[in-house]
Amino acid sequence: MVSKHQQPEQAVSYGYLNLVKSMRNLMAQLAYLSRMYFGAVFSGFGDPEAIANKLYSLPRRFQEKAELIFGAPLSEEFLNLLSLHAVYVQALTNAFATGDQEAVNNYAQLLYQNADNIAAHYATMNPFWDEMQWQTLLYNYINLLVQDAAALHAGEFEKELDLFERMTIATLAMGDYLAQGLYEYMTYGIVRQGS
Repeated sequence: MVSKHQQPEQAVSYGYLNLVKSMRNLMAQLAYLSRMYFGAVFSGFGDPEAIANKLYSLPRRFQEKAELIFGAPLSEEFLNLLSLHAVYVQALTNAFATGDQEAVNNYAQLLYQNADNIAAHYATMNPFWDEMQWQTLLYNYINLLVQDAAALHAGEFEKELDLFERMTIATLAMGDYLAQGLYEYMTYGIVRQGS
């Protein structure tokens, strides 16, 4: 029994927990597949093309979920921006592999510029997502991604393990923020934009 001075505890729904799990899983795959691509390109072990194809398929999985909530036009731009991220990760990796520092710097800059576009688009899609928060989350992830690629390419394996762990944690934070915004959008009955 709840007294008049106590607030009743709110239970977390299974739907919310499943949403969080799904978004965290997708975001973690982004880190793992990027790391696998680095390793395959730098070491020659594995199939970089197969990993790249899997990495490139992730944006479509995000887009399918976004389309259910936001409609086709907004989710198509979502797909385009996330696909660019995958392309830039692949190009960055190949630039490291060939030792082209100018290209490494260029693709790192393109990743950050694309992060700005993603953050702005997320804020447009959903009033429960803050552009600056997305920018902070994405910049942190990209910073760790570039450092991880550099460490792995240089054979600094202990440093790389630490960076990869931090990169994975960063993706989980993005997954949590993604899920929270989606949940709030659906819970508060915002009218679908763009449908």
